Amino acid sequence: MGNAYKLECAVWEFTLKCNLNCLHCGSSAGKLRKDELSPEEALKLCSDLKEAGCLGVALMGGEPFLRADFWEVASEIRKLGMELSVITNGTVFSPDTFKKLKALSPRAVAVSIDGAKKEIHEKIRGVPGCYGKSWEFINKALAEKLPVSVITTVSRLNPGELKELAGQLKGRNIAWQIQTAGAEGARFPKGLLLDREEFYSVGMFIENLRKTFTPEELPVIGAHDLGYNSSFLKNVSLHEKWTGCQAGISMLGIRSNGDVLGCLAINNDEYIEGNVGARAVSEIWNDKKAFSYNRRFQLSEAGGNCVSCPHLETCRGGCCEMSLMKTGVLHNDYYCFFSVEKELFGEKSRPGTFLPGLGSKRAKKFAKIKKIFLGERNGL
Repeated sequence: MGNAYKLECAVWEFTLKCNLNCLHCGSSAGKLRKDELSPEEALKLCSDLKEAGCLGVALMGGEPFLRADFWEVASEIRKLGMELSVITNGTVFSPDTFKKLKALSPRAVAVSIDGAKKEIHEKIRGVPGCYGKSWEFINKALAEKLPVSVITTVSRLNPGELKELAGQLKGRNIAWQIQTAGAEGARFPKGLLLDREEFYSVGMFIENLRKTFTPEELPVIGAHDLGYNSSFLKNVSLHEKWTGCQAGISMLGIRSNGDVLGCLAINNDEYIEGNVGARAVSEIWNDKKAFSYNRRFQLSEAGGNCVSCPHLETCRGGCCEMSLMKTGVLHNDYYCFFSVEKELFGEKSRPGTFLPGLGSKRAKKFAKIKKIFLGERNGL
């Protein structure tokens, strides 16, 4: 049994247990789920993912290192020939953690850092002392020549941190992924969400870095939520052309209790496709009725923000998670570079120019935002 969809990556919430209390956590991690998969069920899931043709697995949390069978399951993923990525807050480790990780030859070891300064990072992460521990993890991982990444989540709490954080990462062989906060979790106040101009300025910041530094100096990308079809910003994401949300198309998410969704960021029980305790993940993935919101998307299903867009056929309404979080429906992404540019710059805008015909009030606001994100430099 098979289908036209190749499972490139399964993002597995290995446990919901976490030692931090991050404001923007979409799953409100902290306490262990009562029905988390047993060690035996976790190993079976590894085999089932291989059966589904999965190419790589990303273990995250909560905090994945808090699960006692982490090393057994991570080793099984590698034994089965799948790539392994680990996403951690970087505060749970022992002296042998890094050599054991190196033995697994992971594709990436990603650590969350949300501020250049301890005060900002720990305000967001909710636990004193976590900033120093996370940097200790990063430094020890680099010493073992592990492929280290840093993930930064941007909200209204930390835009002024980005420039300084770039300086801390530059030249250290650390890949940097920048994403924006959503409001799916119970702890995040919606007032801290970026507005459209602020969101666009995150894209400008990434574009500026990628024009200024080589990938060897500072490898930086925007995550899947960082805007689409811009006339100006061509270097924000890893791939220039956005081809639509990949939930249920090339990736899936698995909760620690075995619930399967197209993407873990879509933290809504309405989009659970099944549970691995009842059906093998390969069966769920190959079910012709699964992930229908994405696999069988029709242009007429787009929301009001996207229905008349000339890019709809390929963009398909942007990131499903961001669309659902902000507007309550899918294929209706409020945060879209194309639509923001149309609003900010008008129909007269053209590639290679900025702020044509922008009203004086909005021009001043936009200039202020640019200064926050880019400092005094203006490489755009």
